[in-house]
Amino acid sequence: MMGRVLLWLLLSGVLAAVTALRFHDGWLQTDIVALAEQELAAGLDRGTATAVKKANHQFQQSLVWLLALEIPDTGDASARAAPQLATATAQLAQQLASSSAVTDTTYRWGDDRERAALWQFLQPLRGQLLTAADRQQLQQDSPLLAQQQLQFIFSPQSAGIQLDLERDPFFTFQHFLTAENAALSERVSALLDNIPVYQQGNVLFTLVRSQASPLEMRGSIHTPLLQLREQLQQWAAARDMQLLVAGAPLHSEYAAAGAQREIRTIGGFSLLAILLLCLFTFRSLRPLLLCLFAIASGIASGVAAVIVLLGQMHILAFVFGTTVTGLAIDYAFHFICNRLRPGPARDQDIMPGLLLGLLSSCLAFFALALTPFPLLQQMGVFVGFGLLGAWLTVVLLFPALLRIRPRPVDFSRVYPRLPRWSYPLAVTLMVAAGAVGMVVATPANDLRLFYQPPPSLQSDEQQINALLPVRPASSYFLVRGSDENAVLEREAALAARLQGARARGALGGYSALSELLPAESVQQQNHALLDDFYRSSQVRDFYLQLGYPAPEVDRLLEGLRRPLETVAFSQWLSQLPETQRQLWLGCEVAECRSLVRIFGVTADFDGTALADGLSGTSFHNPPATIAAVLEKQRDQLLLLLPLVLLIATAVIALRAGWRGALAIAGLPLAAVSCAFAAAAIFGAGINLFHVAALLLVFGIGVDYAVFGYFSHRQEASYTLLAIALAGVTTLLGFGLLALSQTPAIADFGFTLAVGTVATLVLAALIFSSGIFGGNR
Repeated sequence: MMGRVLLWLLLSGVLAAVTALRFHDGWLQTDIVALAEQELAAGLDRGTATAVKKANHQFQQSLVWLLALEIPDTGDASARAAPQLATATAQLAQQLASSSAVTDTTYRWGDDRERAALWQFLQPLRGQLLTAADRQQLQQDSPLLAQQQLQFIFSPQSAGIQLDLERDPFFTFQHFLTAENAALSERVSALLDNIPVYQQGNVLFTLVRSQASPLEMRGSIHTPLLQLREQLQQWAAARDMQLLVAGAPLHSEYAAAGAQREIRTIGGFSLLAILLLCLFTFRSLRPLLLCLFAIASGIASGVAAVIVLLGQMHILAFVFGTTVTGLAIDYAFHFICNRLRPGPARDQDIMPGLLLGLLSSCLAFFALALTPFPLLQQMGVFVGFGLLGAWLTVVLLFPALLRIRPRPVDFSRVYPRLPRWSYPLAVTLMVAAGAVGMVVATPANDLRLFYQPPPSLQSDEQQINALLPVRPASSYFLVRGSDENAVLEREAALAARLQGARARGALGGYSALSELLPAESVQQQNHALLDDFYRSSQVRDFYLQLGYPAPEVDRLLEGLRRPLETVAFSQWLSQLPETQRQLWLGCEVAECRSLVRIFGVTADFDGTALADGLSGTSFHNPPATIAAVLEKQRDQLLLLLPLVLLIATAVIALRAGWRGALAIAGLPLAAVSCAFAAAAIFGAGINLFHVAALLLVFGIGVDYAVFGYFSHRQEASYTLLAIALAGVTTLLGFGLLALSQTPAIADFGFTLAVGTVATLVLAALIFSSGIFGGNR
């Protein structure tokens, strides 16, 4: 006995030591994109995969704070309200900057010193800088540009506008400097202290952008971002303003907090059920404490294995993985109920069933660990090693520590006896229901499976989208090249296609580094266009019609025709605004990379088609990729289920023979079919998490069938008691998952609840029509 205890202590010590070496902060993840990082980087080299990961992190951590003020429908209302809104925006930014929940807060187009420095840096290069619109105008109809500018100068619209007829007579340089904000500049009502105040109808609004700090999952439930949002919304309401907030971090934090609450709720109910059942059945604290210790050992083993083998775990995998207690308690209940039999302890009678139950269940869950989807890998390792840890605890510690008074248990006198064909009939009906389910089943693969945002977050999103239709999309382009200029050249080629998509209304706009840092060939084209334009008679006539004498016109034209200059990429990049510098991902492994953000994407936008044929350019759409991953893994798991059943049947046949193995396999097959049918008929569509639950139903079904098959007449009542205890505990503890606010968890729980009920019914029929009925 002591040898087993020492072995358990040795194994536990080794696992604890290895886990301590591998442990690190941030092992528990909340980011949805982290679940599909492998697929998002599939087919990419190491450097590009790192760039994609960095880009996804940028988008996943981005937040938009929109401060809105409704104004009356009067002429001067906007002018009077704009200073008030700009002042409040600066105060809002200060509060955000002082909060640890967010970082990198920006709300100005740039302070005067930064804008002046950029202007001073680019001003000598103005002879080679053009926006795409101005370049197209000069290519198609340059005389019209001079005519339109002349009409503007003589119109009332030019009143109050400072004209630089000596250096920028046609506003080409000014257009270039404001290209970064072109998508929103049309809505700017005022620019106060470099804070743009936008107007949409009778609503004035300003924008503050920030990045969310990493979410820490320790101890009690923390929602720093949601609390900050609520606090600042109250602050805005006290000033008769409205604060709207949008961004993926809000949804991640809400989902993570909900998952934490559900872990505690579900775990609490499960432990309470175990407590009451153990006290009522065994009438002793020792079995209860041993059951709880087995569960704790299982969860600890599962978490340790994930940390050691995978390094990190997602919060959803942890929620799903806590269902290990539903299987781990089986081993404890069967061992304890076997000890209730009168006479000397006969632990050897229960060992074959415990071993076969472990092998068949671990087979199912370690199959999950072999899939390439991180969430399934984590679930498989967690539950598989959790079962192994609980099993070792029962087998190695229970014989030495369990002390319980034997007492007779006999259900044969009160248990109804049914015909022998009742069990095969039930199996047939359930399998037939599964076939019907396969016919009516529809697929479901959506990021909304991971969370169901509250109405307040949805409302903020909708209002922001109405006011700000050019919000950055979650998709983007990645541009690669052998050096910095090659990247800019390829950006220019992509920009030409994006301009076409914008003209068709499929795209609201885009943001690219090459907008403020053109490629060398583009600068050469711009220089040639401007030089030809400034040498044209239309420009000379432009100045003459403005009243300039001919000698002065010659001097001005000579000043406009500037030589082509070359500036180092690093020097130019250092002068750009932060929003532009963030688009540059740097150079690594002899390759440079940049991002091109897109805004206002419509259903007609096809990024893959736009990138097709452009060397070094790829379109990335993380939400669509994750949906494809969910679909792919669901289908692979559905194909894996029959294979797992066949392998489990072969393993069981080594002990029970083929006839016995087929009889045992009928129960999990029928239970899985019944659960699948219920999910197909009553659910919104079959998704990955329905199928993952079917694996757990399979494991439970194999356990019940194995213990029932190997149960002899004299021990059948004790086996039935253990199955009933385990089934009720699993149902009460984890059927509650069906009530989760997270759709993925609710689908998992519903399927598990139906499958558990089905296994209990079939197990009851085994005893009623077989063992107690004399038809073994």
